Amino acid sequence: MNNHYLAFDVGGTTIKYALMDSDLNFLERGKRLTNHNHDHAIINNLKSISADMQAKYDLTGIGVSTAGRVGPHGEIIFSGPTIQHYQGTAIKAILEEETKLPVNVLNDVDAALRGEIFCGAGQLYRSIYCIALGTGIGGAFYLDHHLVEGAHNLGNSVGYLDYNPADQSTFESHHSTLTFERQLAPEGISVPEAFTMARQGDQHYLHLIDQWCDAIGQKMAQICLILDPEAFLIGGAVSQQGTFFINRLRSATKKYLPAGMFHVQIKAAMLQDRAQLFGAVADFFDEAKKVQDSL
Repeated sequence: MNNHYLAFDVGGTTIKYALMDSDLNFLERGKRLTNHNHDHAIINNLKSISADMQAKYDLTGIGVSTAGRVGPHGEIIFSGPTIQHYQGTAIKAILEEETKLPVNVLNDVDAALRGEIFCGAGQLYRSIYCIALGTGIGGAFYLDHHLVEGAHNLGNSVGYLDYNPADQSTFESHHSTLTFERQLAPEGISVPEAFTMARQGDQHYLHLIDQWCDAIGQKMAQICLILDPEAFLIGGAVSQQGTFFINRLRSATKKYLPAGMFHVQIKAAMLQDRAQLFGAVADFFDEAKKVQDSL
């Protein structure tokens, strides 16, 4: 029997969605604008897309990856400045009432890590920490087959490290990919272009990239000292810069650890924009496997 799963990835500007089968084939993909969540556009779009897909397919379950912190009942408990009027949205309860289907809701970095563990770069590890670099900086930790989110589902909020109450600045406001992009803007160059120039030997851009990696590596070293993961998985579009980028993060992380304490592997994510979609529905596949194994 071929089941069908609907996966959403809710970001600050777009809602991506995919309909996939039991073999992880994407049968349909699309996206809609969040419209800054004006008039509850996000949950209304989730409901509308779900109804459209239910009219066409016999769905088994719905998975939602979303920006913001997700509570134990699939509700948004903290959304920060990324999406307005989103905090408190009871995604799981609303969609389950609308569709009469099981619904899983995950923070987007948790979902990305879950997807990479399910069918990407994280399959071989018992303990893995994901750092997602993009508009902000997110974290997720997976240990012994479970996402570790803390007592209040607020753990791994690494983007809010170095919070300054005076100006509300944070680690991510100083060192996200978006911030780096803005720093390069007066020079008329993008982050990918800066990497291209650095690879060609441009010392100015090599220095800027090394400074950026140094700041990120310092935080990765602190995570090593607290959690000691087997591996770091680096997500976000910048991870496509490959070994050139990963090697610099490795050097920076090692620099901020005492001699003999650097053992962690550092890898780039594989699935790119599919990771959150796979992660959103991964638990349904795990449950199906458990049922199959019990037969």
